[in-house]
Amino acid sequence: MRAGGADAALQLRGRIPPERRRRRQRLPGTPGRSPPPPRGRVCAGERLPGRGLRKARPPCGLDVNECELYGQEGRSRLCMHACVNTPGSYRCACPSGYRTLADGKSCEDVDECVSPQHVCPRGTVCINTGGGFQCVSPECPEGSGNVSYVKTSPFQCERNPCPMDSRPCRHMPKTISFHYLSLPSNLKTPITLFRMATASAPGRPGPNSLRFGIVGGNSRGHFVMQRSDRQTGELLLAQTLEGPQTLEVDVDMSEYLDRSFQANHVSKVTIFVSPYDF
Repeated sequence: MRAGGADAALQLRGRIPPERRRRRQRLPGTPGRSPPPPRGRVCAGERLPGRGLRKARPPCGLDVNECELYGQEGRSRLCMHACVNTPGSYRCACPSGYRTLADGKSCEDVDECVSPQHVCPRGTVCINTGGGFQCVSPECPEGSGNVSYVKTSPFQCERNPCPMDSRPCRHMPKTISFHYLSLPSNLKTPITLFRMATASAPGRPGPNSLRFGIVGGNSRGHFVMQRSDRQTGELLLAQTLEGPQTLEVDVDMSEYLDRSFQANHVSKVTIFVSPYDF
C-alpha cells in the first residue's frame, strides 16, 4: 500500500503515529484565521460600512478614527457638536453651557437662570442665552422738560401724563417695553421673531389705523418690520446671523384715529446670537 493510503487507513482507525501528528500541526507564525476585530478596529481585507477595501490597510488591531471617517463631506454627522475618538470607539461632547442628551449625541442648552444659586446680582434680571446667560437691568429714559417716565414692571416704562398744551410731549413714546431673544447661529430666514399689537381701553374707541417701523438699534438691515393684520405688526429676521453677537432693534407702533395721531409705543428688542447652530 502507498504511503498516502497508509496514512488514510491509520487516520480512520485514529492511530496516526505521534511523529506524523507533529508534522501536520501548523507552525507558529503561519497564516490562520484571526478573531474578528473589536468595534472601531479593522484588519487587512475587512470592509468598512459604506466603503470599499482600502488600498493600504492598517495591521489588525489599529484604531479607526470614526470621527474623521464620518466627518467627510456627504456623510451624516455622528455628533451634534464635537466627536471625540476613543480606542475602539468614539464619544460625543457638547460645548460649555450645554448638556448631552440620552441619545449620546444631541446637545441641550442648560438654563442657568432656573438654578437655585443666584447667578445675577440684586436688581438685575437673568436672561438665558445659548450656552450662557445675561444679567439685564432695563432703565427708563431720563426725564426732559415736560416728559418723564415711570417703571411699571421690570420690562416696561410708561410716560407720565402730558400737559394739555404740550404737543412735543404727546409725540414721545407713551410706552417703552424691553424684550430679549436668544437665537442660534445660521437660522433659516425669513422668520418672525416678534409681534406687537394694540389694544383699546374698555369704553374708549381704539385706533383705526396703525403704522409700524424700525426707529433705532444696531441691526444694520438684518430686520424688516411689516404688518401681519389690521392690528398687528411683525418683526422679521431677513438675513442669516452668525454668532456670537448681540443685536438691538427698536420698533415703533404709531396709533391713528381718523388720520389724527393718538400715541406711539416703542419696543426695544435685544437679540443674543449663540456661536452654535443648535
